[in-house]
Amino acid sequence: MNNHNFKNGKIERCQICFSTKLNKVIELGYQPLANSLLNDLKEESTSEKFPINIVRCDDCTLLQIDFIVDQTKVYHPNYPYLPGITKTVDNEQKELSDFLFQQLNLNSDHLVVDIGSNDGSLLKHFKKKGIKTIGVEPTNIAKIANNNGIETIQSFFNKIISQRIIENNQKAKVITCTNVFAHMSTLGDVMDGIVNLLDEEGVFCFENHYIMEIIKKVQYDTFYHEHLRTYSLISLTKLFEFYNLNLYDAKLVSRYGGSIRCLVSKQKKIKTQRLKDLLNEENQALIKEADSTYEKFVSNIKRSKKELLNKILDLKKTNKTIIAKSCPARAVVLLNYCGLNNNHLSYIAEQPSSLKLNLYVPGSNLKIVSDDILLEDQPDYILLLAWHLSEPIIKKWRERGLKSKFIVPLPNLQIYE
Repeated sequence: MNNHNFKNGKIERCQICFSTKLNKVIELGYQPLANSLLNDLKEESTSEKFPINIVRCDDCTLLQIDFIVDQTKVYHPNYPYLPGITKTVDNEQKELSDFLFQQLNLNSDHLVVDIGSNDGSLLKHFKKKGIKTIGVEPTNIAKIANNNGIETIQSFFNKIISQRIIENNQKAKVITCTNVFAHMSTLGDVMDGIVNLLDEEGVFCFENHYIMEIIKKVQYDTFYHEHLRTYSLISLTKLFEFYNLNLYDAKLVSRYGGSIRCLVSKQKKIKTQRLKDLLNEENQALIKEADSTYEKFVSNIKRSKKELLNKILDLKKTNKTIIAKSCPARAVVLLNYCGLNNNHLSYIAEQPSSLKLNLYVPGSNLKIVSDDILLEDQPDYILLLAWHLSEPIIKKWRERGLKSKFIVPLPNLQIYE
């Protein structure tokens, strides 16, 4: 349905149900694109910024950004995100492949297609099980996947691409999407492609940030220009009805600080009890108590910003050295919303294998350097920007001999000695 394709710029209707009953939740200001990093500080003056205004739909409960940036700017050829380099994420990819392999009795006769497949880190786990795989990835990271033996089409996904896959292979038993399904402005084209590509007995499985976990854990840093929609199961049920698809199962998973894993079929399947339970929770929080839910959410966002800034400023007054650790896309939102820059932090330390090394975060003047430097520097404090992975990160660096104290900014400010 082309109605689910949205043009660049401000949107005035819900991206799922087309309602004009959109209520403002919070404005995070004009911000740079989270994965468009700078080669040097001279580029700061030409770095584009776009509004991050979050609104909610009164009719279907979808939480969404109200301004769409040209997707070719957002997912440019030099897009720097690689999920495969993070052990926790790779473990989550393996768990998902194991889950689907067992749940759907997959075998070598079946095809798995991953939309927004990035470096192929999910598909490699299916391939190890002897299953045919194809990835679809618009950025140059597709070349990395192909070089690693994961067949990948470098393109945005749509019905034309889906037909090419069918003609050269077969229909898909499984179509996957991890942290991608909320991203595309041409959602109608993607849905048409999914319907065309999916086998009659196949399953579309996706994982994305989940509205209830976003609210509970104060995850305002997930609101950036790539994340056009933060789904509720109520809104997803509505979306799939447009395409005669059936959302029949959903479960909470740990990915990215709390995501929802959904299973969708062409067949009419009875909704699982866990899906019904989650829908009941949403109905209470997002419909019956919507006003109070969002008042509390916004209050928590503003409180967390104030607490973090005060803590950083207090530490600077006592001449403590503070750096930041990890630079996921959400880090750019937190830094810019809180107004943190190189006056507060010395640098951002990233994994040595990251494509972001030696680049700068727009709006902050902070350089991204290899985290090899940490053991030598032993800074007094480390602001953990990948706070949703705080437990494994802190454990790893303690074992390596790092004595720094960690500042975990969300959902509540904590200092780990």
